[in-house]
Amino acid sequence: MSRYLTADRLEFIVTYLCNSNCRHCQIGGDERRRAFPDHIDKDLAVEIVKKVGERYKPKSIMTFGGEPMLYPDVVYVIHSAATEAGIPTREVLTNGLWSKKESETKQIADNLSKSGVNSVGFSVDCFHQEYIKLRYVMDAVQALLDAGVQEEIEWNPCWIISRDHNNKYNNRTKAVLEKLRSLPVKCGEGNVARPEGRAITNLKEFLPRKTAMPNGKCGEMPYTERLDSVKSISIEPDGRVAVCNQFYIGNASETDVIEILESYDPYKIFEAKAIIENGMNGLLNWERTRGVQPDHGGYYSICDICTSIRRRSNADR
Repeated sequence: MSRYLTADRLEFIVTYLCNSNCRHCQIGGDERRRAFPDHIDKDLAVEIVKKVGERYKPKSIMTFGGEPMLYPDVVYVIHSAATEAGIPTREVLTNGLWSKKESETKQIADNLSKSGVNSVGFSVDCFHQEYIKLRYVMDAVQALLDAGVQEEIEWNPCWIISRDHNNKYNNRTKAVLEKLRSLPVKCGEGNVARPEGRAITNLKEFLPRKTAMPNGKCGEMPYTERLDSVKSISIEPDGRVAVCNQFYIGNASETDVIEILESYDPYKIFEAKAIIENGMNGLLNWERTRGVQPDHGGYYSICDICTSIRRRSNADR
């Protein structure tokens, strides 16, 4: 095994398609959606789960998107394979709009239960509820409870600036959560809107100012880990394997996933080595030698620097 990667957690971005159009969406417009197939291939997904499950014994697996329940059959087979592989925590993150027909919603809940799903997070907040009526979300939750999925169901709201910040969006989200109090579902920490995708356009007044070199480093930012101590891998709809946001180390549709993971050595990847040894300054300095200059307008965060610089560098290769 690679000394730099343990794969304790396995995540599948089932699809980038969605049945909502939230103004805070981190994915943004159609550019990323067009870059990928509609959904991950079922057979490939099952193969990845079986091989990674056997070799690495992950503690958890998650399916999300986009909206993963646009392709429920894909979600079912992933979690059935995870159950067979003995992965203990099997999560789905969804907006709850599975169907507008109660009978279909119940069938989906039954199938999720049969496939072994034991944790479901529902994205509910003022942004999702501009497009999704709460009654459909409540129907989905009740159907899960009736189907026996009771171990871990929680609301997963998106906050602006912070959960405690007093702004119009947070106040609207709290009002949404108040309407859901009749259900035996706890509210999780949720997440904070990041300066990505549609949020950059629609929520600009609430985003941090751009600076030439924002503070922070890998492993301290949300949803990041040190590139030489990776515990979570993410699978894109086309089979690409990522150790961080758009930081790809191979494609499981072309190369055996175990070979990809076990050959991972960040010190042999120029960008990763630069980041590990000298942070974002290291990445910027290395990219300058290749003619890639930083954006004079600055960046929202070190993650913004990293993805922007790597995207531009890869485009020039």
